[in-house]
Amino acid sequence: MTGRTTGRPAERAPADFDLAVVGAGITGAMVAHLAAEGDRSLRVLTVDGGAPGATHLSAGLDVPTGHTPQKRAMAARSSAVYARLRAERPTLPIRPADTYWLIGRAGLGRLRESMAGPRLTEAGAGGGARLDGVLPGVRQGADRLLLRSGGGTHADVGRLTEHLLAGQRRRPGSEVWSGLPVTGVRPRDGGYELTCGGEARAVAGKVVVATGAWALAGPFGDVARARGLRIKKVAALHLGVRPPAGAPVLIFDDDDAFLLPWREKGYWLFSFTSDHWDGSPEDGPPELSPEDHRTAAGILREHVPALAGKIRGGRAFYDGYTPDRMPLVEEVEGWPGVVLALGGNGSGYRLAPAVAERALELLGPREGGRS
Repeated sequence: MTGRTTGRPAERAPADFDLAVVGAGITGAMVAHLAAEGDRSLRVLTVDGGAPGATHLSAGLDVPTGHTPQKRAMAARSSAVYARLRAERPTLPIRPADTYWLIGRAGLGRLRESMAGPRLTEAGAGGGARLDGVLPGVRQGADRLLLRSGGGTHADVGRLTEHLLAGQRRRPGSEVWSGLPVTGVRPRDGGYELTCGGEARAVAGKVVVATGAWALAGPFGDVARARGLRIKKVAALHLGVRPPAGAPVLIFDDDDAFLLPWREKGYWLFSFTSDHWDGSPEDGPPELSPEDHRTAAGILREHVPALAGKIRGGRAFYDGYTPDRMPLVEEVEGWPGVVLALGGNGSGYRLAPAVAERALELLGPREGGRS
């Protein structure tokens, strides 16, 4: 007689890793990459929730500046890491960006103090002529200065992130899981268990939470909220004028806005500040509002009126912002080996390497290993 096994099926054993990174944007990918560089035997899991976020819509501009000494140090450190990665892998989608600044004379001292390495010089008549040839009708004015700085870069942040994640997929013992939102983290066997929809999916010795705009809805969202993190819309317009070869970036420092030539896509990207707070990526991506269009068009009319009528679309997404505009990188109290790496403040790409290094420092000497 053939016997039949009855009862509940055996539960699947969760996969086991040294370090789990929750979030696969540029910050999460950089955490995993630098952790593996520091210990090639490390088993690293990166979990991508699946929904596109700030990384894939970022302008990808890195001009190392900061309005506090701490932020300047982070900006300089991040630029150094990117420079090293470019030297090691010349095919990475990061290229130099010649940078000009249009700023009121009263703000010159503040801007000079904010530079984290690059030298700021007056552009002179030649610089003005160059800009006028690229962006006809740039209004300088007697009360404005045209300045120039080096050291800037522009990256396709989405492609760069995918490159880092592809490297992790090739490493023995490491994995990248996509389309699997982590809904909880709980202690287990001296480490931590990651759950998705209530089901245990992985166990890791240590955990970095880098959930970007999903910070308030993801693991330890209550901690992020208690630290004052809020979600804000980030917006940019596409201007239907093809940038010529070698076109520089133009930053309107007093307006917290900039023009970025994106020749590969055939348009100028105009990034500006949108004051729309407390949306949620769970409700879908935000839209560019009539107020956004009015704000952007007003800045363009003031500085480059020839472009004000060239708006041909745009992009908007969410990011986490902290009260002091500094990334939130800290160990969760009462959860040794769990670190938050949140609050891109619209500069997630620019500061990702420094944020990742700080997160790994907090995890201890062997970044992801079990204590």
